[in-house]
Amino acid sequence: MPPSFKIAVKTGLVTSVVIIIFWAIGRLTIYRYFKTDYYAAIVAVSFLGAGILVARSKASKNTDKKPLPDLTQKELAILTQIAEGKSNKDIAAANFVELSTVKTHINNIYAKLGVTSRREAIKAYSSHRE
Repeated sequence: MPPSFKIAVKTGLVTSVVIIIFWAIGRLTIYRYFKTDYYAAIVAVSFLGAGILVARSKASKNTDKKPLPDLTQKELAILTQIAEGKSNKDIAAANFVELSTVKTHINNIYAKLGVTSRREAIKAYSSHRE
């Protein structure tokens, strides 16, 4: 199921529960003890709370997977090789470039990912792939 369908189902369920709660309140005639303004405010606050719950569940799902920043094809290839556990020397040989060029690419990758080590770069890469 697409995520938007799941969110729509949750929104519908939360709205249904809120409506049933206020129907039950009406059946118990509790609302007669409140002024109409207070009753309307309670209904509005309840729907606001339901909306916040749905928005939080949607936001938490969106933060699970962080996209990689705009890496060039070469940087992405080097990051993949880093994740495979290759050394800088092996990466240079595989890409037919100098070792200093690989180090420059790695420094650019670190800057774009906002990391300071190979381990952090691998973690960022693997969280993107999942």
